[in-house]
Amino acid sequence: MFGMGFFEILLVAVIAIIALGPEKLPTAMVEVARFFKKFKSGIDEAKSTLDNELQLSDMKEEASKFKAQIDNVKSSVKLENLDLGVNDILNEEPKPAPTKKEEPQGEKVSFKKKESSSSSDKFKVNKKDKENEGADA
Repeated sequence: MFGMGFFEILLVAVIAIIALGPEKLPTAMVEVARFFKKFKSGIDEAKSTLDNELQLSDMKEEASKFKAQIDNVKSSVKLENLDLGVNDILNEEPKPAPTKKEEPQGEKVSFKKKESSSSSDKFKVNKKDKENEGADA
């Protein structure tokens, strides 16, 4: 405690008993304890206030950096120099709408079933087809 050893504390206690006497010693100890308690709470309060102020100053510093960055961006981007081509678009004459080109009429495709063919007709082989296969081989 306060860099004092057991012997030093015992010596201070003996001197306090002799100087104050046994009657005043308990009240003096209570007052000394209150003083240390108030002193310690005052120091803790000062530390917390200092920490809050340092955090607040750090936050202000960061805010000023961000503000400076925003100002730099604002100054580098001017709306007058920004050319999006809006004037060209507004001044252009309208182009005629494209006409539909006639596509050549091709074979019409239908997905309807033919009624005349039966399922057995699908697997029938014509003699002409057999002859063509034999000639190819």
